[in-house]
Amino acid sequence: MFAKKLTAIASVVTTIAMSLAPMASHAVTTGAFQAGDLIKGTQFSTVYYFGPDGRRYVFPNDKTYFTWYTDFSTVKTISDVQLQTIPLGRSNITYRPGVKMVKIDTDPKTYAVDQGGVLRWVKTQELAETLFGINWNQRIDDVPDPFFINYKVGTPIEMASEYPINDVKNATPNIAIDKQFDMTMVTVTIGSATAGGFVPASTTVKVGSTVTWTNADIVPHTVTGDAFDSGTIEKAKTYTRTFNTAGSYDYHDGIYPVMQGTINVVQ
Repeated sequence: MFAKKLTAIASVVTTIAMSLAPMASHAVTTGAFQAGDLIKGTQFSTVYYFGPDGRRYVFPNDKTYFTWYTDFSTVKTISDVQLQTIPLGRSNITYRPGVKMVKIDTDPKTYAVDQGGVLRWVKTQELAETLFGINWNQRIDDVPDPFFINYKVGTPIEMASEYPINDVKNATPNIAIDKQFDMTMVTVTIGSATAGGFVPASTTVKVGSTVTWTNADIVPHTVTGDAFDSGTIEKAKTYTRTFNTAGSYDYHDGIYPVMQGTINVVQ
């Protein structure tokens, strides 16, 4: 039986913070970051993906991380108060499609991963070998049961033509595509003057992008620049502006001038 030939992985890493902390210490320190960056705090070692919605997304374990990245050279370190200002994502990062197959202890089936965290049952050993090569059984990871909720079960794979593995992998080169993020819709979170201020304080977007500032503080703020002024933004309210011209746009909070930010707009 196909399922009986699978070799279970002996140990499961339950949090990326535990396994990635030693290596993440090599991250480059910076005060500016943008959608698509990997970020971590100065004291908090967990690595997150920063989405265009202004949220930080968790890698459930190191195995998930390494389907997307080969090392930690691009991780950016931000202040802990900035990190705490950024809300957590509504979902976790899933395996990159076309890299590994996955299974869980309580399900004998082995799945290939498709875009958006969709799992597709690979029905036979022969099919697994056709898709993933002669060493197919070395390209299977166990997904702990608590993480299985991050995935959705799709249609089984009956033939190799239904899952052209190179095309599947190349069609999902980054997490933004996998999660179907709109990278032209960017969010900046407004924290307190002593807890991060504008997060990120400096970010880069493309011409035509729309930036939304969300007030996560308990007091009002403003977003005030030479070319725009939000007026008062109350708690949990937002201000939105579309940037159609390349350039660097500095702004500040008219109520708390110490809070300053920059939107860099590029072609």
